Amino acid sequence: MSDHAWQRSPEECADHLERATAWITQHMGDAADRSVWSRLEPGDVASKIPLAPPNHPEMLEDVLRDLQHIIEPGMVRWDAPGWMAWFPSNAHPDAVLGDLLASVSAQQGMLWTSSPACTELETRMLEWLRCAMGLPERFAESGPGGGVLQDTASSAILACMVAARDRATDGRSSRDGGTACGGLTAYTSEQAHSSALKAAGICGIGRSNLRLIPTDRDFRMDVTALAAAMEQDIADGLLPCFCSATVGTTGCGAIDPVEAIGRVCSEHDVWLHVDAAWAGTAALSPLLRADIVAGAEHADSWNFNPHKWMGASFDCSSLWLADRDPLIASMSIDPEYLRNQATESGEVIDYRDWHIQLGRRFRSLKLWVLLRMTGVAALAEMVEFHVSLAEIVEQRVVRETHLELAAPRSLSLLGICHVDGDAATQRLIDSVNADDRFAVTHCILDDRLVMRVAVGSAATALADIEAFCEFIAG
Repeated sequence: MSDHAWQRSPEECADHLERATAWITQHMGDAADRSVWSRLEPGDVASKIPLAPPNHPEMLEDVLRDLQHIIEPGMVRWDAPGWMAWFPSNAHPDAVLGDLLASVSAQQGMLWTSSPACTELETRMLEWLRCAMGLPERFAESGPGGGVLQDTASSAILACMVAARDRATDGRSSRDGGTACGGLTAYTSEQAHSSALKAAGICGIGRSNLRLIPTDRDFRMDVTALAAAMEQDIADGLLPCFCSATVGTTGCGAIDPVEAIGRVCSEHDVWLHVDAAWAGTAALSPLLRADIVAGAEHADSWNFNPHKWMGASFDCSSLWLADRDPLIASMSIDPEYLRNQATESGEVIDYRDWHIQLGRRFRSLKLWVLLRMTGVAALAEMVEFHVSLAEIVEQRVVRETHLELAAPRSLSLLGICHVDGDAATQRLIDSVNADDRFAVTHCILDDRLVMRVAVGSAATALADIEAFCEFIAG
């Protein structure tokens, strides 16, 4: 035992971990046996937890008992084989192991000097991913840009929008604020993720100055409409500064024509950001890569979330930059307490200058363990398998007279409608989610209610998809 109540010896920690393994093993093994959605009512969990914390230590057995009986029933099983809601949020066991090792190591990677391992492993893991995905040399570790791990794609787009804002105003926006942000405009597809709208509001460009560009019949950004919107804003005395193209939109997985968008952005010196949060993982597959990375050579920044389909356990979002200087200029701070010889030498990376937050988790360790123990080829095989499962759903839907696709299948994402209209589609969604095996979500496309089916759970097997097809066909 330790001398103080707040301390734990390494032996005690090892004993606790060993005993907690029983719950971990049970939880990882019973996803198929539990309801995918939590069936609790609002307040059910909170009503079983005291309003005040304990004053004295409690036994691990009591904590694990309450974890099983109070907390676990309120968990939604994102790891279930029938999980097809929103997007995958896989937690591969190899990545979980890396996360555990990172937590035990207690690293704080704000500066190179605060953790050389955290910094240099992160730099190399972003290079590993860049090579594995076939992203262009403009994002290479050895060039003027490079990669950094953010928490989510929402933070990535905010950081890049701030950098674009400051680049367009020669830094006046960060320095002076207020009216220095006035007159700036940003652009994204009307099918883009809401994080773009949130970022525009936070960074001072303003939500009303984010132009939601119409899409074509396949829900991809209309490049002609984008060019016209920029030209109109310039004619009105405004200054376009940022555009976000999406590779795999949230609603239906549409892939914007990045190359053509890049040419428009280049003409007006507009920062082009690519949000490939979900679909980016597909670039690990040589069979699927071309559409995912097309046009990336025109992007100022390119982002995807390994914590979605790839399985790197939340949170872990990879961002690459063609030129890191604008981002660092916007994010850099230099208080006395952070000054050190390594930083002053200019020979190291301080990732605190690459995003909003100062403190940083050792996220790269889970990527390192996952990529080494699972391997790129196996991850690519998983992606291809999920796409093949979605193709089975697509074939079955096409054959059914009462169901149809609202948009072309995108990788492993489908949008399904009932031919009898929104009320029938809603009944379908409700029936799927009432079944303990499956989880789906919805979106609106062309004013139609759509059931989104996002295949991608690491646990999903052919039998699960066949059961799902049989269910919705009924």
